[in-house]
Amino acid sequence: MRWEQLFDDLAARADHLERLAHDAEVADRRVREEATVLLGDRLRAGARAVSLLLRDGTWVRGAVATTGPGWVLLHEEGSARQVLVPAGAVLAVRGLGPHAAAPLGPVAARRTFVLAVRALAGADVPVLLRTGAWDLRGSIERVGADHLDVAVDAQGSVVVPFSGVLSIAER
Repeated sequence: MRWEQLFDDLAARADHLERLAHDAEVADRRVREEATVLLGDRLRAGARAVSLLLRDGTWVRGAVATTGPGWVLLHEEGSARQVLVPAGAVLAVRGLGPHAAAPLGPVAARRTFVLAVRALAGADVPVLLRTGAWDLRGSIERVGADHLDVAVDAQGSVVVPFSGVLSIAER
């Protein structure tokens, strides 16, 4: 009987060590997987409205329409307009769920903030461009590698570096 108890005890210890190793491996995989998740992937995963705190201390709230590398497009809450927000303008996000969508595919991963702004320029729609200092109302005339020109009135245009853009909304 003592031998049976010894073998049962050894088997129980082995099972316990195996469970501990399994749990450690699962925890390690979870940490490694979470480390690869981008904010855009989490934004795309939820159908709920989110609130984005921008660098100037204001909030933009809406449902996520889509994201790209370095930007998010929201359907602004309480309005029919869409708002393009560069990721660099976002300080915090509220209303984000714990899940993440699959990473962008190779084609979608090339839809940068520059391409999104160029699409707006090509559509020739009136925009409200918010910066940390003031709001510009006009249309996007041209888009460079790191800046855009906004035609604001008959006097001409204003050049805004992308680093100064908080959001671009349809007017």
